[in-house]
Amino acid sequence: MFLSASPQQVTALVQGLGGYEQLLGAEASAARKLKFPADAQALLSSRALLRLLLAHELGVGLGQAAALDITRHCPDCGPSDHGQPRHALRTLSMSRTRELVIAAVAPAQLLLGVDVERGPSLNSTGIFEGFDDTVLSLAEKALLAEAENPDQLRLNAFSAKEALLKSLGIGLRIAPSSIDALGASQGLKGWARVKIAHAGGQELAWRELQLGPEHIGTLAASRPLPVRQLTLQDLVR
Repeated sequence: MFLSASPQQVTALVQGLGGYEQLLGAEASAARKLKFPADAQALLSSRALLRLLLAHELGVGLGQAAALDITRHCPDCGPSDHGQPRHALRTLSMSRTRELVIAAVAPAQLLLGVDVERGPSLNSTGIFEGFDDTVLSLAEKALLAEAENPDQLRLNAFSAKEALLKSLGIGLRIAPSSIDALGASQGLKGWARVKIAHAGGQELAWRELQLGPEHIGTLAASRPLPVRQLTLQDLVR
């Protein structure tokens, strides 16, 4: 299951639970390292949303969310205050922009990655100089010539690869251009299968998430799975 909301919506909910410091504990300290308040709020709200979604999934009250043992693991640093979130009973993933945060939870035996990117309709699209050579495979570059909205295609590819590599817990340590995400044929309920050659030929699946006109979202997993979208109202019922 997954859930997306604006940082402001999450902040309003968390205030009723005692605030970020009470809900996140030591996790909240990571926000102090960020220069801009909007980035700090996005980080806090994404971590809070993940914790609240996990509490809902485990059937414990939101008031018990602070007690959940969520750790993080970085491939370079090991256990740390950053990196892939982990819990003994579920697989976790989250992502954020300044305008939208998203969290996802799946059974513990699955790999899981979620990503959200600002879409072309927002001022900053995340498309940088040299994007095509860095991010797109040869097959995906060929698709640009036929695309009605090339920037949409670029961001779809980037989001898919972010989610796929996050599911492996390695981030962008594998060149995104080595993955042909958009060339994969879609199958059951929009899921596409991709083999990650530089990860031992690991086969993963990904699908787009509908997050509104201003954002692009992707969910990746070790296999296609049922997808259920929740709202903040579902958490408080």
